[in-house]
Amino acid sequence: MDLRQIEYFVALYDERSITKAARRLNVVQPAVSMQISRIERSFKTKLFHRTSRGVLPTDTGRTFYGLCQKILNEVYEAQRYLRDASGNVAGHLTIGVMPSVANSVLPAVLVGYKSSYPDVTLRIVEAYSGSLLDQLHAGNLDLAIVNNSGPLSDTAIFPLFRDYLIFATRYQAGKRFAHTIESHRLSEFRLVLPSQRQGMRGLIDSILAAKGIALQPEIELDSLGPTIELVAKSDWGTILPIIAVKQALDRKLLRAQRIIDPAIPREVIAVSPLTRTPTLAAELFLKSLKAMSLLCLSELPDPFLQADQFRS
Repeated sequence: MDLRQIEYFVALYDERSITKAARRLNVVQPAVSMQISRIERSFKTKLFHRTSRGVLPTDTGRTFYGLCQKILNEVYEAQRYLRDASGNVAGHLTIGVMPSVANSVLPAVLVGYKSSYPDVTLRIVEAYSGSLLDQLHAGNLDLAIVNNSGPLSDTAIFPLFRDYLIFATRYQAGKRFAHTIESHRLSEFRLVLPSQRQGMRGLIDSILAAKGIALQPEIELDSLGPTIELVAKSDWGTILPIIAVKQALDRKLLRAQRIIDPAIPREVIAVSPLTRTPTLAAELFLKSLKAMSLLCLSELPDPFLQADQFRS
């Protein structure tokens, strides 16, 4: 059995579909089927159950997957070491990014990064923190950009920046409004918030609960773009990280108020598996992301927010 067969097996296990595995590997579908069949014939065992909807791993396949992940991690680690030792910034990075970062600073980061390091191939996955951490632990991500919501096991943590959650409502030209809002007043508004499955909602609920405040949103919406669009076109309000709405503020789609008594701070971090030392390419990506995030935060208007509050 060679390394290629292991890579084909892992791809099929992850994708549960020969078509998707072939697309991921950039090969034709028969090549995937042939390599898996060779492994099964060589060891006289079955790794997958074939169904009309795809494939499902057998018990043997599930155990074998864990062993293959360890082998591939060791191989990739050796490759990373040699690339870094040569001083050439190259390779592949799969990075998970939560929406508040993906929809704000990420595009500028990607343009600058690829201009500086054209030999690095990037794959970006957008999802909420919980899903990204699951994918990281499954071995599908090199890095995940998430909220720091508490202790994390089996991960290395790299602080990026801190910001605050704000209360956002529709922009109304010429209408004066306070730059802050006390947290107990949030319940006066019709609210659209992330669902309780999301770490952002947990952060909101836990901090406000200390003040005896329990918000009852009329809509739970786990999608950043539609949330901003809904609020911009209605009398609804939402609670989001300031960096997530900066573009909407600049375009005068939303107005924002700093939540006080209590404030709701958050910390954005990058995490990687303890089993993988971040490559030079990964370290440079995080450096670019941190610098662009701090630049974005420094451009926030006074007296609404002060950039110095976010530097970490």
